[in-house]
Amino acid sequence: MSKKPRDFYHIQDRLCLGWRYTSGIGALSSQGIAALTQRIDLLSDEIELDTPNLTELIDLMAQKISLLEKALDYQNDDRLLNVVEERISVEEVEVSLSSSGMGFFSEVIAEEDAHVEIDLALETMGLNIRMGATVLESRLSADSEKPGYWIRVRFDRNQDQEVDHLLAHVTQRQIEKLQRKSDNKSNEQALA
Repeated sequence: MSKKPRDFYHIQDRLCLGWRYTSGIGALSSQGIAALTQRIDLLSDEIELDTPNLTELIDLMAQKISLLEKALDYQNDDRLLNVVEERISVEEVEVSLSSSGMGFFSEVIAEEDAHVEIDLALETMGLNIRMGATVLESRLSADSEKPGYWIRVRFDRNQDQEVDHLLAHVTQRQIEKLQRKSDNKSNEQALA
């Protein structure tokens, strides 16, 4: 048997969870567009043909156009509601939790490859943690009774303290599950 420590733990749980975009389309803000506009205006005043500034100006304008197109597309998409710089409401949801990432239910779709910030209430530890993560997948929920999306994320590296708290939570939940299983066997034996 290997002496290497396990680096992957997995449980199904219910946790209070909230999330928000920290980058990507969902993090699009009027301040970001204004900053691009200001830089474009500044460069267009200084522009000379065939200079590096011309290339930068064209790149910035293309970026701005792309962001505005995406913003308009998402503004018209009622599934996203108003997620720009807002935390998706904190609520207790089903989660699939491990030390490397998690899956969770959300009424709001998440853009794949976007960076998000997730707040988790770990009741077994009596604390709240905030984790950075990247969205791997966002798919329509198969549950017709509860429409929404199942979102899978991978946690960012260099969050050792938060991962330790997650592992402690997972371990505590596993202990509770084993205790319930042991109690059920004891009850069954007592009834026999």
